[in-house]
Amino acid sequence: MNIALIVFAGVGSRINSPIPKQFIKIKDKELVSYTIDTFNRSNLIDEIVLVTHKDYEQYVKEMVEKYSYNKVKRIIVGSSTRQKSVEKGLVFTNYSEDDNILIHDGDRPLVSEDIIKRNVDALNEFKAVCTFIYHKDALDSVSNSGRKTFMAGEDVDIQTPQSFKYGLIKRLHVEYRDEEFSDDIGIAQKELKMIAYVKGDKTNFKVTTDIDLEVFKNII
Repeated sequence: MNIALIVFAGVGSRINSPIPKQFIKIKDKELVSYTIDTFNRSNLIDEIVLVTHKDYEQYVKEMVEKYSYNKVKRIIVGSSTRQKSVEKGLVFTNYSEDDNILIHDGDRPLVSEDIIKRNVDALNEFKAVCTFIYHKDALDSVSNSGRKTFMAGEDVDIQTPQSFKYGLIKRLHVEYRDEEFSDDIGIAQKELKMIAYVKGDKTNFKVTTDIDLEVFKNII
């Protein structure tokens, strides 16, 4: 089974808005709904788990019904940090050890079916998968909202989804909950030596600032 865990429990303080950025409406649809749309219509995804802000749990329930997100099986209230929110999304679900879980930022609304497929395909061979782009390929007009790192001498930006065998990443999140990590692949690196890296896309950027939001509006 392939599960998408979409996390959007933050408040988006870097965007000038009275509501969290993920609920800002663009063309009469919430930003996060564009993210959920892609996973909900993907033939590769069996179920979706949403992790949202505590003040918006009922709103998200109504949104799921409004847009007929039939693959959404759980809505979980997140925590004070992304890491803790992901952990809650893992601990409060119960899937098989070898199921695949794709952890994705709700504020990366332009994730593509191709990226999802690369992640799922890589999980046939690896226990952890990381989406990335070479830094030189990033959109110049978008702020650097991904974690930068070096891979084989190349400057890269780390994106999501970051995908794992469910039992593994659930256990690691619990075991290392007292340490701080930039993302889920950082937690996996505590134990795994072999991690698959798959190409993302420059449009799979994280909406972090007002500039990012304007770029997203222009793209769609």
